[in-house]
Amino acid sequence: MFRKNNMSQLSKPSMWLRASAMGLLPALLAFNVMAKGVVSHDEMEIIPVDSSDAPVVATPGPAITMTHTGTQYVPVGRIGNALSQVVFYHPKRAGDSAIGVANIYVDREFQGALKSGEFSVFCVEPGKHIIEAYQNDAPNYAGKEVPRTMARLDGGKTYFVETNTDQNVGTPVSVNRTQAENQLFGYKNSATINRASAVRACEYVGGMSQLGNVLFSFAGRKVSDIEAGGKDIVENMADYIKGQPQIQRVDIVGHADPVGSSAFNQKLSVQRAETVKKMLVSKGVPASLLFTSGEGDSNPTVDCSGLPNKERNFCNRANRRVDALIQTNTNAE
Repeated sequence: MFRKNNMSQLSKPSMWLRASAMGLLPALLAFNVMAKGVVSHDEMEIIPVDSSDAPVVATPGPAITMTHTGTQYVPVGRIGNALSQVVFYHPKRAGDSAIGVANIYVDREFQGALKSGEFSVFCVEPGKHIIEAYQNDAPNYAGKEVPRTMARLDGGKTYFVETNTDQNVGTPVSVNRTQAENQLFGYKNSATINRASAVRACEYVGGMSQLGNVLFSFAGRKVSDIEAGGKDIVENMADYIKGQPQIQRVDIVGHADPVGSSAFNQKLSVQRAETVKKMLVSKGVPASLLFTSGEGDSNPTVDCSGLPNKERNFCNRANRRVDALIQTNTNAE
């Protein structure tokens, strides 16, 4: 009924670290892949296209600009029951330089184009939808014209799928959330604008969703201690917040790894949150929107205990972070 990625069972930190050392899955552990209140994994059911009940292409309406923020992937939140959420990505694979792009089609209309290391997040109404991605099918776009499979999606669920390793097959591969988000760290959002009529703006439960996160070096708390790429992430956060009048508040939550005393780590986590807040304010974000807190080492992303010192230090990168979460007013214009 569907194709499942056989790598989905890899879960031991030591296996992840060995893969990272080989250059296959860099920076796997760099953020919390199991965000609070988020369903861990929903498997997409894919069935052959049946012309009798295949979705009919609607009259195209206005293009919907994806609201998933910034250029870096951040964990998506829980979607409301009226919609289904799809995270579609194009993994970095050997030989990708010759592949070019993978075009995503939703009900035979263009949704986005993915280069290697890019993703797209979109929502549709529950039910049957043709969701495929064909690689290098331009200029004839045979994948759009002659789809082979369609997906059955349930309301309130989030599906992670990746492009097929066979360039001639558009059927996506269902991936579990942990494996998908381990790869997605550092991936960039597709810059193309959706043209698929079935795609809807995603609405998250409680209006709270993750905007992004920033990693700090060991015991670091200052701007100079932010890991590579973190300053750009903060700048993207600031641009997004300033451009969205419906945002009511932004919670800046600091974290620390378990090395050291709990009291020290609690103080360190707050200092990290304050550093990110100051950076956002310096870029024009109203301080009245920003609320800082620290959770010390009480909410780790990964458990690195039992690893050798060198591997444990790398593993703990994911725990030396500051999360930014936004709450929006969906009634704001």
